[in-house]
Parts: sequence; structure tokens; C-alpha cells
Amino acid sequence: MSATSLLNIETALGSIGRSANSALVAIGTVTLTGLEVPSRLSVGGQNALVIHRLIGGDRIIDSAGNDPDRLELGGTFTGPTAHARAEAIQAMRRQGKPVQFQAAGFSWQVMIRYFRYDYSSKGAIIAYSLQLELPGESSTSAGSSLTALTKLIGNDAADALSGITTAISDVSTAAQNIAGQAQTIIGQVTPIANIIGVGGPLASAENGLTTVQSISVTGINLSAVPSGLSSTLTGLQSAGENIGATITQTGANLSGISLTNPASLIAISQNAEVHSASVDAGASVNRANVNALTAGGQTIGDPLVHA
Repeated sequence: MSATSLLNIETALGSIGRSANSALVAIGTVTLTGLEVPSRLSVGGQNALVIHRLIGGDRIIDSAGNDPDRLELGGTFTGPTAHARAEAIQAMRRQGKPVQFQAAGFSWQVMIRYFRYDYSSKGAIIAYSLQLELPGESSTSAGSSLTALTKLIGNDAADALSGITTAISDVSTAAQNIAGQAQTIIGQVTPIANIIGVGGPLASAENGLTTVQSISVTGINLSAVPSGLSSTLTGLQSAGENIGATITQTGANLSGISLTNPASLIAISQNAEVHSASVDAGASVNRANVNALTAGGQTIGDPLVHA
């Protein structure tokens, strides 16, 4: 990441605070929203110079490389989950392992150097401060970072696939029974078998994610392979559209099913599991899409999946 790109982050983050449709800001598994999103981000760096002073006043200056400053940011967690979300970041700090940080369309693997939060209003309002250490920025780091994004994209695709296949496996044994008794479940909009079966939206989402994962295992730099980038973005878009359709259909089912008999209870349970798995998969797809667009140097647009 060049120094110029880093210095542009503050402007980009300002737009994030003003628009819910801007690129996401996330640290590890925690996606920041609302007042949690920093209004500004302190960035910069210096060149590490070694100066040899010679007799007579001359000197020789050698560059030891680019030394980026740590990222500094802060915000406020609010609401009933404020303390839990602050503790989620606290847990990452305690683990002392690299985590993914995304902001303004950029993505880094960082170390949490410092994290502090102030508990107030019985945990409903928690202001926080965070410092993140960036990796080095050698002349070869740009290509390496873009290649690393491919791995992150693959990890998210694998997580989404795992959640979807688990949900399909769990509900498939009862799906046919539910479909056969659909007429006894008042208000059921779409039998669960039609959602998870061949040609259904969740099965189609699996196909798109499988394409993305197969590309990611090659470890290519997507910016250097346009065909790989195109296939990745197409696969993510297909997965996102079908996951969104699944969320909509199962949500309508959950709203419409009347709990009148054992079949309706099973239907509610199955729809709830598929709905939950789809929301989780959608978050992974959104994050993978941001990384794919970043790797290809493209503009970050709206999320593919709106939960």
C-alpha cells in the first residue's frame, strides 16, 4: 500500500460515516456500524533512514525502507450489545494474533497493539480507542498483499459454503415431509424443499461459492489475472443474489407460518436454520466481494447481500 493511498483513507472514512452504503469497516469478525465507525483515521509513516556523517560535513543517507505508522481510530459502541462487541475486540487483543482490518475499500492483516474502552451507562454506551500495527511496506509488498487478498476471499467463500451445506444437511431429511404437508401449514409461502433443492436459490449460491473457492486455491494475484477476477466477481454476485433471495423467502415464511400443528413447528425450525445460515453466509460474501474489488483496483459499491 503506497503512502499516497494511506493518506487518502481519512477522506474515504469520512464518507463512510455519512453513508450507510459506503464500504464496510471491520476488525476481525466485528463489523462496525453507526457510531462505532471512526469519523477519522490517523495514518502516515516515515522513511527509516540511516545517516552516515563524514568528516568535513558531508553525509551519506541510506534508506532502510518504508516504516508505516500504526493506525489509530476510535468510536462508540451503543445499545444492549455494546459491551459484548467491545469484549469481542478485547478478546482479539488478548490472543495476540494477526486479524483482518478493512476500511474505505482497503484491507490489511494487522496486529492489535492497544485497545481500551470506557464502560458507562451500565454498558449501554462504550467509547473505545484502538491502535493497529501495519505490516512492513517493502517494494514487493504490494503484489504480496494483493495475492494475500485471494486467500482471504477463499476463506470467506469456504466459511459461507460450510454454513450453507450444514444447513442443507440438517433440513434435508425433513424437507420432503414439510413439502408434502404444505397445505396444512397456513401461510407458508415457499416449501423449504424448493429453497434448498436443485435449482433452488441456496443450491445456486453453493455453485457460485464453489467457483470462487476453486479460483482462490490457486493463490493468484487477481489484479494480474483479469479472467480470474471476472470469474470471482461473477461467482460472488451469483452467490449474493441467491443468498439474498433465500433470506427473503425464509423471512416471509417465518412471518407467514401459523403455529397450528407439528408440521408447522418443523417448518418454522427449518426455515429459521436456513435463514440464519444465509445471513451469516451473506456477511462472508460481502466481505469477500470487497476484497475482490480491492484486489482488482475497482470501486467498492453497495453490499451484495442486504440482511
